[in-house]
Amino acid sequence: MPFVTVHQVWQHAETNEIWAVRLDQDVPTGLFGPIACTPSAEVLPALPYEEHPDELDWVIRSADDFRLVD
Repeated sequence: MPFVTVHQVWQHAETNEIWAVRLDQDVPTGLFGPIACTPSAEVLPALPYEEHPDELDWVIRSADDFRLVD
């Protein structure tokens, strides 16, 4: 199976913060945010994603608190 990287925009339900999320094989591997506005799909791959394990762990544990922004 090929390695698949996807970029999405998530919004935190409680704070309304917007985050760009990089997923590899459906697992968050990078975060960028919070950001003031929803970035276009074209710029998502070029954002400077944070890869710190503590940040990623927070998003993984709190995934149910986010919604996917269309």
